[in-house]
Amino acid sequence: MLRKKKKSNIIYGLLALFFSLVLFFNANVSNFQSNIASSETFDETVQDVPVSIDYDSDEYYIQGYEDTVDVTLSGVNRVQLNAEANEETRNFEVVADLTDLEEGTHDVPLEVENLSNSVDAQVEPDTLTVTIEKKVTKNFQIDPQDFEDNLQDGFELEDATVTPQEVEVTSGEQTMEEIANVIISSDLDTINESISDSFPLQAVNENGEELSASLSPQTAEVQLDVSAPDKEVSLTPTQTGDAADGISDFDFQLSENSATITGAQDLLDDVDSLEVPVDVTDITEPTTRNVNVQAPAQLRSDVDTVTVNITPVFENSDTGTGENGGADTGTQPSADEGNENTENTETEETNTATDEDASPPVEEETTTEETQEPTEETQEQTEATQQQQDSADEEVGAQENEEETER
Repeated sequence: MLRKKKKSNIIYGLLALFFSLVLFFNANVSNFQSNIASSETFDETVQDVPVSIDYDSDEYYIQGYEDTVDVTLSGVNRVQLNAEANEETRNFEVVADLTDLEEGTHDVPLEVENLSNSVDAQVEPDTLTVTIEKKVTKNFQIDPQDFEDNLQDGFELEDATVTPQEVEVTSGEQTMEEIANVIISSDLDTINESISDSFPLQAVNENGEELSASLSPQTAEVQLDVSAPDKEVSLTPTQTGDAADGISDFDFQLSENSATITGAQDLLDDVDSLEVPVDVTDITEPTTRNVNVQAPAQLRSDVDTVTVNITPVFENSDTGTGENGGADTGTQPSADEGNENTENTETEETNTATDEDASPPVEEETTTEETQEPTEETQEQTEATQQQQDSADEEVGAQENEEETER
């Protein structure tokens, strides 16, 4: 009986040992496979990581350094790597420590701080070149000279207003000695109109080269009143479109006969008039229309539209006829012609009167045909009448010669 119990215990012990070995090897194999899988490394490059610089900003001014670097992150934990690469979830920062450095130019090593233990980092570049100067502050007047220099030929700067007129400049002690002006920076190569805008400010040396400085404020409000050359030109109506049948021409009357144009002087020199295109299509009676004035490109006119009275001229229009049906040219007689007509009329009246005076002798001569001898009284009357007619003819001839001389 005792032997049977010992034998059973041995069998149970062997079974327990077997299962223990199975479990042991199973666990070790899983860990081994996990170790093999976890040996893969992930890389991620983060660009433009800002550099944090430790220094006494109240005492010193620093310049001449790159304020961003590239950082390459690596690790076997992909989740942690992505978290450090993301700017919003990032814990690490790149730091340059200048607290123990004197004035001058230095190469400072860059360090990565607050980085996860499961992630490694490599910075490019790994050093920072920086210049340390004594900090100074000075006020400068803002110089708007660049705007005057960029005016287009012929344009004038009537007024320039800059707000503020003075700016506070902070820089290094040596750099401050090189600053000559604070200018308004703009990309306006040519100014040909008034401007109201905000522009950045720059501290420059005598050669116009920008220097490292902190400006307060960093921008200025600029108001420029620019006047352009101008020229007065005529407005010329031009007919467009097809005239209706029976119409030979049109008469155009403009509400404005001239306009003032402004622009570059070289463009103004080429313009003497502006066209006013009038469309006469379907116009068969007097009409009034508003027409746009066309100014050449890059020029402006103070007259945008004009009112045009359009009167059609018909081909069969009656230009006026005389009593005998002849065409009347409508030309008024001149004063000399009027005088000449008057004198001719007077002459005709004189001749008529002379003829009337001369007629009695003719009758008398007719009545005395039987005797066929004129009396002495009849001869005297005839001679007197002839003298009067000759005198009248001489007066008319003298007047005609005098009028011819005057003409």
